[in-house]
Amino acid sequence: MEERPRERLDPTKIRDQPSLRSSSGTVWIVSGGLFLLVVAAVLAWIFVSSGTATPVAVATGVAVVALYLVLLVARFVARPGKVRLRIMAVAMIGMALVSVVGLLMTVGAESISAR
Repeated sequence: MEERPRERLDPTKIRDQPSLRSSSGTVWIVSGGLFLLVVAAVLAWIFVSSGTATPVAVATGVAVVALYLVLLVARFVARPGKVRLRIMAVAMIGMALVSVVGLLMTVGAESISAR
């Protein structure tokens, strides 16, 4: 049986980074948790201010927590390997996108109500 040639890794490519190839996933849990804390602090401040953006802040918080739970479930349920690490990376990127969109929407809601 002929052996397939080994794929050469290029450390300058995103897909060849250790956090997407061989990591245990702990780095994604820690960075996602820290990101969640920062976003939760900002959203809590918006919630406490009781403005028109409160429902958007709550929805954004729920979505970010749900994506962090996806990250945690992937870490402890999925088999180790590239698929698990990619699921965790996508969940983290989703957390960032949802947070940015949600915060922009809260700013928009507050600016519209201030008129």
